[in-house]
Amino acid sequence: MPRMIDRRLGQELLGVWDFAWSLVSYFGLVQIGVASSVNRYVARYRITGDISALNGIVSSASFAMTISGVLVLGLTIAASLLIPQLFGVPLGENVREAQWVVFFLGTSMAIGVASGTYNGILTGCHQWRLRNIIESGWHAASIAGMIIALLMGKGLWILSLVFLIGTVLACATRMTFAYRVCEGLCIHLSLVRWENIRKILAFGGKTLIPSVSQMVLNQTTSILILAYLGPAALAIYARPMALIRHTQMFVKGVAMTMTPTISSLHSIGNLEEIQALVVTSVRYSFCLALPIVLVLVIFGGTIIELWMGSRYANALIPMILAAGFLAQLGQIPILNVLAGMNAHGRLGIAEFITSLCSVGLIVIVLGFLRWELAGVAVAVTLPVTLINTTYLPILICRRVGLDTKRYFLSAVVGPVVHVLPFAVCLVVARFVFRTQPVAGLAWGGVTGSTILVVSYWRYAIPKSIRMKLIERLFGRTSWYTRLGK
Repeated sequence: MPRMIDRRLGQELLGVWDFAWSLVSYFGLVQIGVASSVNRYVARYRITGDISALNGIVSSASFAMTISGVLVLGLTIAASLLIPQLFGVPLGENVREAQWVVFFLGTSMAIGVASGTYNGILTGCHQWRLRNIIESGWHAASIAGMIIALLMGKGLWILSLVFLIGTVLACATRMTFAYRVCEGLCIHLSLVRWENIRKILAFGGKTLIPSVSQMVLNQTTSILILAYLGPAALAIYARPMALIRHTQMFVKGVAMTMTPTISSLHSIGNLEEIQALVVTSVRYSFCLALPIVLVLVIFGGTIIELWMGSRYANALIPMILAAGFLAQLGQIPILNVLAGMNAHGRLGIAEFITSLCSVGLIVIVLGFLRWELAGVAVAVTLPVTLINTTYLPILICRRVGLDTKRYFLSAVVGPVVHVLPFAVCLVVARFVFRTQPVAGLAWGGVTGSTILVVSYWRYAIPKSIRMKLIERLFGRTSWYTRLGK
């Protein structure tokens, strides 16, 4: 989509699109983390069979989310009207377009917030496959609609309107399936209780703090770049940052399962299983994140150039961002584990302080030192790296009674060792194909990935899954299957 927007509408309007998303994302804070609390309490009450308590907490959450959605809609209207006064100078002739984009994207956010309870019901019932099918299916449909609109020569406001329609249809689908998968579900105004609202707000408030931290870090950075350097510079910075966020979403998609699972285990006091899941989940996160980070560090500029063109090619920015976010990417499951134990408040506060430090450094870099985008990348990642390599491991180990040495050796060192051959292949390819980076990316990627698959086959894939794969490929009675057993 960014490439198509850039080619069809130009770099300036791509920066306007990035700015509108950054502004609208702030409105998501209004939900006060209620959706995440639904996830936890649905899992907790389903395992004990307390459907009455489940309906009470879901009805109360739905009431709170509806009010939040109405508030988001009000903020959206106000923001769209105030854009000319607040950002008229950097946006220039694109002010009108930005107003309509913010309005439609903000309305999408309002509808998503108001119906967020149903997403929590699906995940609380462990319907991950169904939830992902709904999310990815309607997201793909929205993207297809946007592409058609661009090919027809339409502007940004039409793209945002298409996204709004996709959001409405996705919310309706989630609502329909939530009633089907959660037996006995009943959401009614008569079941709303103030004590339940206080309970979900207390839990959600602690969950909200990390979201605020991410919001401060990512969206405020975008707005500061727009204010100091303009929308064209924002379009350049947003591309490698988008790759980092896609990697975060990729790892979070796996880590999301941890909150209801840990909640169930914590309710029955199974601490040993929680310890094992902490080590396993972080190990898998590093296994997923490390290869992606290495590719971005070594060939990030080449990937950006292939994706967006030579105007966006800047090898230094993706290198700094990928290396700086590695520790955070690998330990994403920790927040979900702590949320499942209702012990995520301290981590949220630490992340919020970290984000404030990053924003302060960005103001210094742009406002006083007059550095460019590479300086912004350093300012963003430096505090993030420090907090995730020091405080976060100590916090999780103390909370679950885990030995710090065991944590690092099993969860961190193991993936690093197994990914080293992949890294060597990329580095060698970079030097051998110095004048042909695309060929180097292809050679290093294919060679390194082949070695990585062999290494991960034994290290990362459990034996039960390996045997299922072998049986599907060679049959139950083959010599290879018997050898595997």
